[in-house]
Amino acid sequence: MSVGPYVSTSLAAVGTQLKVEELTLSTHEGPPGTPVSVTGTGFDVCDQATLTFDGQHATPATVHVPEISGTIVVPQDATAGPNHTIEAACDSGNAYQAEAAFTVTSGGTTPAEHQTLTLDPDHGSVGTPIDVQGTGFAQCSAKTVDLYVVDGPAIASAIPVAENGDFSYKEVVPDPTPPRTYTFRAACTGEPDIYADADLVVESPAPPVLTLDPEQGATNATLKADGSGFRCPEVDFRWDGGEPPFGSAAVESGSFTTEITVPADAEPGEHTVRAVCAAYPEQYDESPFTVTDNGTDNGGTTNGGTGNGGTDNGGTTNGGTDNGGTQNGGTGNGGTTNGGTGNGGTGNGGTTGGGGDRSAAVGWVVGPASLGAALILALAAAVYFGRLHRGPRWVRGHVRATLRPATATADVTELHPSGEPPTRTVRLDPHADPGSAAIEDVDR
Repeated sequence: MSVGPYVSTSLAAVGTQLKVEELTLSTHEGPPGTPVSVTGTGFDVCDQATLTFDGQHATPATVHVPEISGTIVVPQDATAGPNHTIEAACDSGNAYQAEAAFTVTSGGTTPAEHQTLTLDPDHGSVGTPIDVQGTGFAQCSAKTVDLYVVDGPAIASAIPVAENGDFSYKEVVPDPTPPRTYTFRAACTGEPDIYADADLVVESPAPPVLTLDPEQGATNATLKADGSGFRCPEVDFRWDGGEPPFGSAAVESGSFTTEITVPADAEPGEHTVRAVCAAYPEQYDESPFTVTDNGTDNGGTTNGGTGNGGTDNGGTTNGGTDNGGTQNGGTGNGGTTNGGTGNGGTGNGGTTGGGGDRSAAVGWVVGPASLGAALILALAAAVYFGRLHRGPRWVRGHVRATLRPATATADVTELHPSGEPPTRTVRLDPHADPGSAAIEDVDR
């Protein structure tokens, strides 16, 4: 009688130990990324439970003693084939656990090979625009992906995925972002195991630089402005840092090249031209510019205006009243004094020097001054020999004149001393050059 209870207890104990935990799967096959619903029974003593795939990718399960339930996603790196298991186990150290076989129908890929994520460019500084492209997300049930930085902030949520599994998004590296390497991740919304990663290297930003060509000029002058290191879509140009802007330029990849005009009301002297990001005023650079003094002085009042070419040089003084005006070329040179009353006027060649009141006009002297002098000497010789009653043959052998076409300038008469017989007078008329000609002296 004493054996019976012992055997009965042993059998009860054995019955308890022989109780088997079982798992039921919503599907026993599928490609990587397939969500699998798991239901477990026989978990009589279990506070918490975990689901795993091939002993990895732990996912919490919900416990309703003696049952558990949960969902696990076939990992992206699962290779195709039947040799996989989905397991459920209590977390409290109890020996309650169960597993079920699972067949991966396709795969053998890693996230980078199955789903892809590319960044263009994959490096840059603050303000750099990044083109984000993803492929291979056709199996994403939500048809959207979330973009974020691994161990960092979210970038965008629910980015639409096309039917072919592709998506695109544009992002600008925000300010401030410390320089280092960041991992971007695009994951299927609600299915984080469907994802792809790509690295972005954030570099130390180069300071904005503005250069002007030329660096000096007059008001309304056109300048070439070049900029680099501007991390914004547009810059404004400010004269001496003031308002409003006097020009603007679009920025592409941090750089710009444009033309700007010096303000018409700029004062002569040193100034600064500032190029500043319209969206980020803290990003700017300045370049010096000198406004030259040729508005009032050069070409205005002093040089080329009232001074040079105006009242002084080329005006009243040089080329005006003095040079070419009253004194040189005006009243002075070529006017009253030289070339006017003095030289070629009253003085030289006019009343004073130049034969004005000392000669009586009788004949025309033609040709340049040197020819006139030669003719006068020839005529004087003819008169002298005429007085000695030289014959024509002698004259033809000793006197020769060649006529050249020119404007006649004066009449010449040789004066004879008182009491002497009159001399001969030669009259020369201008004609077209007939060639050589001779002067015949006829005795009276």
